[in-house]
Amino acid sequence: MASTDYTVLAGVRHSLRALNGVIEAGAKAAELTVQQQAFLLSLAAHGGMHVPLADLRADLGMDQATTSDLLGRLGRRALVTRRTGIDRRAVDVSLTRSGRSTLTRSVRAIGREMKLAKARGDLDALQRSLRAYLAYHTERPASRATARDSSSRRAPASR
Repeated sequence: MASTDYTVLAGVRHSLRALNGVIEAGAKAAELTVQQQAFLLSLAAHGGMHVPLADLRADLGMDQATTSDLLGRLGRRALVTRRTGIDRRAVDVSLTRSGRSTLTRSVRAIGREMKLAKARGDLDALQRSLRAYLAYHTERPASRATARDSSSRRAPASR
């Protein structure tokens, strides 16, 4: 791996840390954990009403125990409601008015933090870094492709 690869990847990691900080600030402003924020966001993105818990679990990439725990915590705070779906084993989840308000507070805080991050140049770095990193690993410039292809097509060993 060339040193430019490391530089680009380091830039991506720095920018992702900045973005994670923005998301964490949004969660904190609404008195949510990042996982709770993600759960509410996924629920809202799925329409917010009567969303199968299995769909949220798949969207979030969480196991059943984690989503059940989140659902319980958010339910105790009256941010979501749950009801048994058509299949008694399934659970449908809906945002409450309070849940929607809490999510809105979180998203607004993320917006404010994004503006601050942009002013610091963190978002520019993210855009540049990701674009460069993705281009490097998904596009095959002729020079790199030729070098790789020629190194893999070695002449057979002579006897």
